[in-house]
Amino acid sequence: MKKITLLLIAGFVAIIAQAGVINQDMAAKLQNTKANVTVKAEGDIVTPPADAELMLYNFQGHDTYVDKDKTFEVFVVIDNNDVYVKGLSEYLTDGWVKGTIADGVATFPAAYMGIFEFWGDAYELNFDGAVFTVNDDASVLTAPDGYTTSVEGEVLDEFINVTLTKAVAEIATPATPTITEFTEDDYGHYVKMTIPAKDIDGNDIFAALLSYQLLIDRNGEQSVYEFTTDNYEFIEENMTVVPYNFTDYYDIDVAGKQVYIYGDIDEWNAIGVKSIYTVGDKSRETRESEIFWYPLKPTAISEVSTNNVVETNYYDMQGRKVDASATGLLIKQMRMQDGTTKAIKVIR
Repeated sequence: MKKITLLLIAGFVAIIAQAGVINQDMAAKLQNTKANVTVKAEGDIVTPPADAELMLYNFQGHDTYVDKDKTFEVFVVIDNNDVYVKGLSEYLTDGWVKGTIADGVATFPAAYMGIFEFWGDAYELNFDGAVFTVNDDASVLTAPDGYTTSVEGEVLDEFINVTLTKAVAEIATPATPTITEFTEDDYGHYVKMTIPAKDIDGNDIFAALLSYQLLIDRNGEQSVYEFTTDNYEFIEENMTVVPYNFTDYYDIDVAGKQVYIYGDIDEWNAIGVKSIYTVGDKSRETRESEIFWYPLKPTAISEVSTNNVVETNYYDMQGRKVDASATGLLIKQMRMQDGTTKAIKVIR
């Protein structure tokens, strides 16, 4: 999903279908919507109080446009009788809406959510209002009639039978991600990754709390790769840690499925990735996975003394862990006594 003109609508829709968040049906809605952005006064966009507690909720709802049930994660802030929800729109996942709770009912008026950029065009997204029933401890919010969002009258999100259920996230060590490919096309170098939303024991963890970080090895000296606004024109600030669900709809796919890389790549010996899992709002606790290293040169990872290897795992080129007896093109990952990992490509 990279650097194609919006005039090629057919190709545009097909490519966007691979993005992971905005799928083919969502892209089809946008292609007929004219981008028309005006400057909004500060304060028009809803944000909760800075000192309020951020709580994780599970979203369940039926998307009437594609006739499909969907689940994802949203964040909720309850401040006295005010309630704020972030993530109700699949088009603007960091957009907030604000409602008021009274007599077990949370009423969210129609409101402006903000601007989202999509392949060089900008769109003003509006929330069209909703009413949720709230249980006694506000752990469950339900809206049978659901809600919609819209751009210039064109409906985008459209959900019914919506339930928001408070989730309890326990700290866990995330499973080690894998790099399955590092290659180039007409537009530059890109890396493909598999980042499991699971812990090291195979249990599901919350994608909304998961991030990843890329690392570079230059002759044994390791550094963190930085996503800069100079190279990534559709991010707002430099990043070294990328949220699992983040995409700029251009260079960076959701879940690191495909990410374009910039820099003096000829000088790199290997590129690595690790997952980061953070639980809690005010009292944050973070755990990191092992680093998975992907060699970029035949001699990138030197021969390793078997005396220093404490664990060896094999992965296929789709990032799936395989048995040691598997054949074909594999990635051999070795965990060393000092806790580091090294990886080499092997053919059997």
